[in-house]
Amino acid sequence: MLDYHIHTTLCGHASGSMEEYIEFALTQPLREIGFSDHLPMIKWAHPEYAMPFEKLLEYVQRVLALRQTYPQLPIKLGIEADYYSPAEEAATRSLLAQHPFDYVYGSVHFVEDWAIDDPHNLDQWERVGVDTVYELYFAQLQKAARSGLFDIVTHTDLPKKFGHRPTKDFSALIETTIRSYKDAGMVVEINTSGLRKPVKEMYPAIEILKLLKKYEIPLVFGSDAHAPDQVGRDFAQARQMAQACGFTEIAVFEQRKIVDTYPL
Repeated sequence: MLDYHIHTTLCGHASGSMEEYIEFALTQPLREIGFSDHLPMIKWAHPEYAMPFEKLLEYVQRVLALRQTYPQLPIKLGIEADYYSPAEEAATRSLLAQHPFDYVYGSVHFVEDWAIDDPHNLDQWERVGVDTVYELYFAQLQKAARSGLFDIVTHTDLPKKFGHRPTKDFSALIETTIRSYKDAGMVVEINTSGLRKPVKEMYPAIEILKLLKKYEIPLVFGSDAHAPDQVGRDFAQARQMAQACGFTEIAVFEQRKIVDTYPL
């Protein structure tokens, strides 16, 4: 098993040292881990959401140094990068190319100009409407897939975080989105952090996981840890859900390519 989604204090909303995350990982049944903190934001300056530009090199250097300190546990260098719009694609691609990432998580947090997962923005849901947020969100995910910027999709049904459920049937839109992942050769993450959110459900929902299996889209696992004791959290449940949908393995990344698989 692996946990590819671990944050650090550099992002401005996590706790604990990087060493503490690794030390906790060593107590878990994990064959490898990966740090994937938030890439500096191309479009907006939100220090509470992502690391500043001047910290990116420090982040990279610290992860690479920790590989030497902990040779008993493979540590991958990942990053979580937001997708905003086609206008920011070139700048994002340039920034990602400057560092030797093993994988790049693609995420959508923003609809219009507000973060849908920020509890301070709950009033925006009432202004825009739940159905509209879902429609805009999945349209953004399709653009993210077509951009070719990312290797892995994280928390692919993020709008459910606070329990918001659409009134319309979005199954066709979701399946179109999943086909866009397939066309782009992307992997999707089972992200267990949803169990720690108001929705109390992993990302993605089992209905989406079944579609991922239908299209033979590979998986990785991520805890989205923002504290050391969250590393590997609820992975036994995630494994059971993946196996119930027919998955038998998870992908292993290196230098932005799948280089191996681990059995579930």
